[in-house]
Parts: sequence; structure tokens; C-alpha cells
Amino acid sequence: MKRSVLTTIVTAAFVSILSFPATVSASYRPIPNEFAAAAIYVPSTNKMIYSFKPDKPHAAASLSKLVAGLVFLDTRPNWNTSMRSIQKDEVGGGRLRVDVGTRLALRDWWNAAIGASVNNAMNVIARSTGLSESAFAQRMNSKVKSLGTTQSVFYEPTGMNEHNMTSAADMVKIAKAAFDRSEIQSASVARGHYYTLAGASRYYNTTNVSFYDDSQVWMSGAKTGYLHESEYNLVTELEPYYPDGSHDPKKKVIVVVLGAPTKQGSFDSAKRMALWAWTQEEAFKATKALPGNRVVYGMTNADVTRVQTILARDKSVYADGRVTGYFGPLTLAAVKKFQEKYGIAKPGVLGYGQVGPNTWAKLVEIE
Repeated sequence: MKRSVLTTIVTAAFVSILSFPATVSASYRPIPNEFAAAAIYVPSTNKMIYSFKPDKPHAAASLSKLVAGLVFLDTRPNWNTSMRSIQKDEVGGGRLRVDVGTRLALRDWWNAAIGASVNNAMNVIARSTGLSESAFAQRMNSKVKSLGTTQSVFYEPTGMNEHNMTSAADMVKIAKAAFDRSEIQSASVARGHYYTLAGASRYYNTTNVSFYDDSQVWMSGAKTGYLHESEYNLVTELEPYYPDGSHDPKKKVIVVVLGAPTKQGSFDSAKRMALWAWTQEEAFKATKALPGNRVVYGMTNADVTRVQTILARDKSVYADGRVTGYFGPLTLAAVKKFQEKYGIAKPGVLGYGQVGPNTWAKLVEIE
């Protein structure tokens, strides 16, 4: 069996808001009618390397459960607490096939909700928080806003409401937060889960088995979703998987596929996108950090030395090439020539002759 144990589990919750640089490198080429929207994101470098209609609202379907899961985890649940299902939990779609009134531990309901996208289980999980459905949905919306989403809105936790909306760009942010939680990660990547009912052990497959035995990709997180209104949605976190059984966390990507015509098609698309992403070497190289300090005439410090060192490499802008650490007339003239050469600033424009964010960005790029 390819995966009996998840070898690397990230335990820290993701709390900061993501902001994405522009798409980089030659673009992925989708096949006709492959999806309604999509995105590929590299967590290690914070780069969105491909997107198609990233901000277009799309029915979230069961991708909603990732948000519901984050809200539930915020309550710090006791996993051994038992909860009984009620008739109101039965909203159709995928369900754990147990009688209404069945009592199971929260861990069992959780595994079913996240791993197998079970709707009655997700409703039990949400109800266990003591919040009403509207209050729980309000928490979901507060959660996604805290992650920096712009197109996402949720009315209930299962995704059965076709008005639960997200976008490819938003789902990257949601997935990053979700798959950084070991509770979500481990439930989603297992082939299946066992639970005990009336003294008998029962088993069900998760919805992500398509990647479980794949010879080229290592799945470290996944969630499916389907409604007639959404077609087939998938968000997954993948790493390259090698013949020797190793995988490479440094090449981890989050892939979002919204509106694929078939379930298998959503997995096929995600794999194609990941395989393409792993050929984009620049995408996995961290961008050099930009200094936060503005460098202006009259300063004497290490930042000035760095500026002069970089400028000195181009004799057309800094023929003198002196590296003194002092921002004097020669450095001022060199900075102005550099800005004009790269279209950063010109006479009469604010920032001309100063090393601010745009000038720093270009300097660091060629450093």
C-alpha cells in the first residue's frame, strides 16, 4: 500500500492573510472545456503560477466543508464527545448510512464529513458547537474574510446550498489554511475510515482515492465537491512522488479545479496541472526579500552600500562605481540613471532619485 501513514503533518494553524504576486512563467494550457475556473499556487514561495477566471464566483458545493471544519476546530473540540444525529441533519447528498438517532464520537463524524464528504456528519459536527445554523454560517463568513477572500459567502456548512459561493483564488487561501491543520489533512488523505456501530466495525472509502495509489503524485490534502450547479470541484495539495517511494515537500502545490465535467476529470486536471507546475523551476525559487527602508540623499548606512554595490555592476548608470556607504551626488546621479533605464521614475515624478519599493525591487532582481 502506498500510504499507510501520513509522514509529514503540519500542525501550525495558518492565520495570516495571503496576497498573491502576478502569475509567472509560460502558462498551463488547458484542454477544451476542462474546467470553469482553476488555479495553481506554490505555498513555499507564495506564487500563484497559473489561474483561469480566478475571481469568478462559483458554487462551492462540498468545498464548503473545509471552511466549516476550520470553524469547528476553532472551538477546540473534545474528540471523544459523542453526538446523536437528528432528522434535521439529513439534507440529502452523500450521507453516512446510519439510522437517525445514531450516536458516534465526534472523531467518527469528523472523519466522515471531511474524508468522505458526508453531509449528515457535517451537520452533526456543526451542531456540536452549540451554534445555530445561521450563527455557524456567520462564523464561516468571518473565517474566510480573515483569510483575505473576496468572493466567498456561505449559508450552511455542508455545501448543499447552491448559494454557497467561492472562487479559485479564494479557495487557494481557504485550502492553505485548511491543509495546514493536521486534523483536516489526516482525515482527507486516508483511503478510508473505520467506525464502530452496535459492536461491529464498519468501513467506508474517502472521496480522494483517485490519488491514493497514483505513481506520480503524493497527496497531502484534498477535498471534493459536487452539485448540479457547480459540477465537479476539487482542491488538493500535491507533491511529486518518486519511484523510490520518496516525495518532495519543497515542490508542494495547491491545485484548484472548479466546474470540471466529471469527477475523474477533476482529478485528471489536477494531476496535469501539478505535473506542469513541477516543470516550472522558477516558481519554486523564493523571491529575494525587499528591504523596507527608503534610501535617500544624505544617508550613510548598509543599505546605501548595497545600492552602490548593485549599481556599480552597470557602468552605464554608475561609471564611478564607488562603494562608500554614503548617498552623495554621484550615487544620486546613478540612481536617477537606473530609474530612467528601467522605466521606474523620471524627472518630475515622485520618488525620482530615491530608492523606494519599486527601485529596490529592480535592484534586488538583478543583484
